[in-house]
Amino acid sequence: MSEEEREPGEEGGSPSRRPLLNRWEGSLPRFSLGRPVTVLVLMATTLVVGVIATLGIPLEALPQGFTAPFLSVFIPWQDAPPREVLDKIVMPLEDELSTVRGLDRMSSRSGTGQGMVFLSFRQGTDMDVAYRETRDRIERVRRQLPQDADKVYIQKHDLSGVPVYLVGLAVDADQSDAYDLIQNEIIKPIERVPGVASVSPDGLEQKEILIEVDRQRAEASGLNIYQLAQELSGDNFTMASGSVRSGPEKLLLRSVARYDDLEALQNRRISPTVRLKDVASIRYDEAEKDYSVRVNGERAVALVVMKEGQANTVEVCR
Repeated sequence: MSEEEREPGEEGGSPSRRPLLNRWEGSLPRFSLGRPVTVLVLMATTLVVGVIATLGIPLEALPQGFTAPFLSVFIPWQDAPPREVLDKIVMPLEDELSTVRGLDRMSSRSGTGQGMVFLSFRQGTDMDVAYRETRDRIERVRRQLPQDADKVYIQKHDLSGVPVYLVGLAVDADQSDAYDLIQNEIIKPIERVPGVASVSPDGLEQKEILIEVDRQRAEASGLNIYQLAQELSGDNFTMASGSVRSGPEKLLLRSVARYDDLEALQNRRISPTVRLKDVASIRYDEAEKDYSVRVNGERAVALVVMKEGQANTVEVCR
């Protein structure tokens, strides 16, 4: 059909709709000009409600009501090497868990004394159903697992448990006791911030007295290591021992068996002829760790800050 033969209603809309559209286009300006006070009141109300909503709605880093589509399965196996954990725990678990509906990705980690399997599901998966199916698959595979690996932990990942702040603190190598400094000057002030639920330090260890007994020297001196450990565990205590009345006064009694310094502990007699330092090395130091926290290659402490459930994320992080 040529442009000359085209129907009038085929371009610019139907003729029957044009008067209606024109009436609507003209009514809003007429209403605004005819009732300026009403329009101003409506605009002011909208602005006030918007400001109140903006100030009152808590700002969250992650949306509320969203269920994270992740599960993790953890199985401890005391003192087992990583290869054994992989062959006897992780691989049977992976084979069975691969049949869970909605599974998108699966990864695993095998370490000394433990195995973990991480499950990622497609968006829209009912996580309650996924949890039940995961538990069912684990029950099926239990008979294939080692007898002493009898504990299985399934964890749901909750977005409310995500830290709102993570900071790394470099520790000076010359700092003699960083524990008290960080605990008193940094962690406790942060814990007093409104909305902060907890501050968890990672890589911060309190120094303690470490006693390492030399088995050969102990046995050569006729000492039993188990009995020695039991005897030392009963030392260094303070306990209430009742009270004594002297006329009108009441005196509280206390039993004290404490070591004032390392030298006193080193010279503690284990037998009439043997001191503790003769069969053990004693030092005041941090316990040995199987991991380390570093910032730019230097020793550091990581602080993980968690907020309370109803706290405003932005206000807490400020």
